Amino acid sequence: MHGHEKMIYAYRPAFPPGTTDWVRIGTSEIVPGDIISCKEATARKGRNMAHHQKQHLNRVPADILILSGDVVVDEALLTGESVPQLKTSLEDTSTDRNLDLQEHKQSICFGGTNLLVTHEGDDTRFPAAPDRGVIGVVLRTGFETAQGSLLRTMAHTQKSVDGIHTRDTYIFILLLLLCAIFSAYVVWEEGWADESRNRFRLILHVIMIITSVVPPELPMELSLAVTNSVTDLMKRCQVYCTEIFRIPIAGQVNVCCFDKTGTLTSDEMQLKGVRLVDTENGNGFVEVMKPDESLPLEPTLIMAACHALALGGNGSDNVIGDPLEKAIMSTTGYRLVQNNELQRGTASEDGASKIQIVQRLNFTSRLKRMSVLAKVDSDDTIWALTKGAPEVVKKLLKEGTCPDDYDKVSMRHMGRGQRVLAMAYRKVSLGQEILTLKDLKRDNVECNLIFAGFLLLDCPIKGDSKSVIQELQSSGHQVKMITGDSLWTAAEVARQVGMVQKSNGSYPQFFHLKRCHSNTINASCKPVVGNFRFVAMIPDSLDGNEGSGVSVAASDVDRLKEMVDNGDASLCISGDALQDLVTGIVGGNNSTFGSSEVSRGEEKHALFDPAAQVVLMRLVPLVSVFARHAPRQKEAIVAAINLGGFKTLMCGDGTNDMASLRRAHVGISIISAPEVEAKQRSATAEISAARANQKKERKKKKATAKLKPSNASFEDSLNQLRQAQEELNSVELGDASIASPFTSRSVSIKCCKDVLQQGRCTLVTMLQIYKILGINCLVNAMVLSNLFLHGVKQGDRQLTVTGLAVAALFLFVSRGKPLDSIAPIRPPASVLCRSALASIGMQFGIHFWAIRLASQVSLSFVDPYDPSMIPDGPFNPNTLNTSTFLMNMLATVNTFAVNYRGEPFVEPLKKNKMLLRSLQICYAVLLCCALELFPPLSDLLQLSEYPSTASDEELEWQTNNFGTDLILSLANGIVSSFGFPAFMCGLMLVDTSLTFAVEKFILRFFEPTGSVTLNF
Repeated sequence: MHGHEKMIYAYRPAFPPGTTDWVRIGTSEIVPGDIISCKEATARKGRNMAHHQKQHLNRVPADILILSGDVVVDEALLTGESVPQLKTSLEDTSTDRNLDLQEHKQSICFGGTNLLVTHEGDDTRFPAAPDRGVIGVVLRTGFETAQGSLLRTMAHTQKSVDGIHTRDTYIFILLLLLCAIFSAYVVWEEGWADESRNRFRLILHVIMIITSVVPPELPMELSLAVTNSVTDLMKRCQVYCTEIFRIPIAGQVNVCCFDKTGTLTSDEMQLKGVRLVDTENGNGFVEVMKPDESLPLEPTLIMAACHALALGGNGSDNVIGDPLEKAIMSTTGYRLVQNNELQRGTASEDGASKIQIVQRLNFTSRLKRMSVLAKVDSDDTIWALTKGAPEVVKKLLKEGTCPDDYDKVSMRHMGRGQRVLAMAYRKVSLGQEILTLKDLKRDNVECNLIFAGFLLLDCPIKGDSKSVIQELQSSGHQVKMITGDSLWTAAEVARQVGMVQKSNGSYPQFFHLKRCHSNTINASCKPVVGNFRFVAMIPDSLDGNEGSGVSVAASDVDRLKEMVDNGDASLCISGDALQDLVTGIVGGNNSTFGSSEVSRGEEKHALFDPAAQVVLMRLVPLVSVFARHAPRQKEAIVAAINLGGFKTLMCGDGTNDMASLRRAHVGISIISAPEVEAKQRSATAEISAARANQKKERKKKKATAKLKPSNASFEDSLNQLRQAQEELNSVELGDASIASPFTSRSVSIKCCKDVLQQGRCTLVTMLQIYKILGINCLVNAMVLSNLFLHGVKQGDRQLTVTGLAVAALFLFVSRGKPLDSIAPIRPPASVLCRSALASIGMQFGIHFWAIRLASQVSLSFVDPYDPSMIPDGPFNPNTLNTSTFLMNMLATVNTFAVNYRGEPFVEPLKKNKMLLRSLQICYAVLLCCALELFPPLSDLLQLSEYPSTASDEELEWQTNNFGTDLILSLANGIVSSFGFPAFMCGLMLVDTSLTFAVEKFILRFFEPTGSVTLNF
């Protein structure tokens, strides 16, 4: 690949020695510490550049810290998010601080991302690069980069297994082997005592009996079932699986976790309004103002200038960045004319027609805010404009400027499921000790701010989120939300989608985890755990007592569980409360964690500390909403659920969900495409309206001519839906999506239900295969032993027909499709469960009795000196061989028919047409052979003709060898009265009826049809 290697400029020692200059090198030659220049690739005049070629040339070769200039990058390949990100040069270059990859994320271009626009800086420490690009220092290369660590995580993920029942498979085969050893011992003992038998052939036959119960086709049949499931998921659901052993694990899932933004709700944030401070009537708020209304100067400046937007390259007017920030800026009337300059299209009363952004203090997930320094028109006044989370901005406000009902209003809007951003500002006064604006520290800018109001944002809930959540809950799955959004917003969305259900006609009260004062601690509680209690989110319900609520101590967990089960409470935990809890728990056992601030590495260690995980394992299953959670906290929550013995599903769409997606047993990533979602919502709404209109017109019995317009509109909406789906199919999947075991090419969580349905179908199919192979192997071992003891063999054509029939039936069993709905009961998770073992034992017992009875009755009609009974002689068909073959084939066919589970996990037998027709053909052939209706068919299968009745000498020989048995005497009476064909048909009917009846009884006894509840 060196022939296509990208060439870049590096600031390195040059000739003559002792000088430094820009040198052109390949990307494979760069090392950490290199100073390099990055510039986006553009096509030469008159030439076009292929998309893949442009992506290759614009790809960032390493993790680079920007020292001079700014750049807009597309991080979709790395994060799965399509919003371009603006990266600016490092603000604080002092040497007394360590570089923090999270804190300084906005100044780092990560390897694997694509350059969109670059702008040269004015840093005088380095000479301008020949390509006029952004100058930066290489931090990491290869597998040490962000992309490399992601790929390494994919390559060295948690240990996978060959199947879900590896241990159970060994135990199951061991049980079969013990049965085979017993049968082989009986054959060995009797065969060794018969001196007329060939000892070498005896040893071979004993080995054949032992190996017959170890099914060699078991791995192939299990792989066939899983492979068919992978194909079905791809074709039917557009879900792609990279770790196929997780498909049957999906059939055991009992806890489903979902991200909120982009998963349950759309990633398309909409500006709903602005809530300003009522300056005329004191400290209150005015009513919500629409975005297009006339706003005061301060909030307008914040909405227009506090963003990370940038212009496209080559003089383009296209604005690149977050669609939400673009929508907010457009409502103010300003437009971006340069990266750091905005102009208003129309003249304004306040005269603020031009805004120049002097410095950006970018948003970070840790600080939860961003700020800019800006100048308005030609005025020398510098404005500090800030927006961020309400609880964060409140701490930065000047004393006396925060309204009294600040928290109440923000929580009220968050309680409606809206995202709330607080706006604040101040005029910066430059002191004599500060020479330039870039010398301003962030703490000096974001202080003594004046509150300007709230931005009210909303992201609509996806159309099928509520229906899928309700179906999962009705099928016995616990559903939880793990999100980075605020606690109030997450709780309201959980209520809207149905995660929190009504009890006695009303919704339960929300309780959140909070550290309380030490004087409220129960003396019986552990010192740290007792500090934390679940208190009501609405302060009025607490009667002003912060300590009221329920402790998370082990003694109070039962009370919490009772409150949740009775519908009296719905529990929520914020990321900060979770971190405080686990840090306190670990700090009590480890002196490394004290009351002082701990590093990020220590925080992550605390989350996964065994002592903390034990407490979380007891607490997490009771909680419905986890809000303001960082990626490492999401992963810790999933790990705690797994530790409790549950099977988890996690569904998300962004890079912040990757750790939890890998930690879950079933991780599903979906596509985040806000523009396509908007098209789908619009088309779906038009289709619903058209159907409603048609329904009304039918009721009113309107003329057909009035139906045509709605039909045309209906077709247009369908076409729009198809176009949206085609756009989804063209969306490229990034590393974040590929890292999860399951990736869906949809924007809906319906794929989770599809995976669960397919998982149950696969799990049931695999259990069927275990049972079928187990019963057939035991029957074959018994038949081989029985025939060998009497010197009878099996014909080559008989073995061939049996093998072909079994292979075809296995193929059709593995092609069963899942049902459209998820049943409230779950399939058995192991072949060693009581129902499976009881079914195998009882079915084998019935087949053993039927084959043995047929063999004993057949011996009455076989001359002991018949050449076909000579041990180790050639094969010659006789009555014993014929009856045993027919009963053995019947047992095989019955095993497939009886053990095909069907509803409520797989489509019923009548819908699996190929299997049904195959079983019908097998039964018809067996009946035809038993009644001797078509002699050529019997000849083809090497079957002998049935005798009419037994002679006195044959009956005497049978009595001497087997004694007198009531059932055997009854069978001989049936043969004497009705003939041998009638006896065989009757025995086959009894065997089939008993096996069906036994299986039905076991299903009713061991697997009740009632709904399943989880005992946390």
